[in-house]
Amino acid sequence: MFKKLLNILLEPLKAFANRNFAEKTAIYFSKNKWMVYVLSVIVTIVMLALFYVVPNL
Repeated sequence: MFKKLLNILLEPLKAFANRNFAEKTAIYFSKNKWMVYVLSVIVTIVMLALFYVVPNL
């Protein structure tokens, strides 16, 4: 049962690894430097919302 649970959790990661997802995203972000800033602003806003807005609801 534990092995089946681990397979369910790790199977999506294996799918990304087989498609060279990390290499493709690294190439994309190295070509588009401005996209790193956009992504970091979005992540920061989401984290601020999760830490400060959601607990106060």
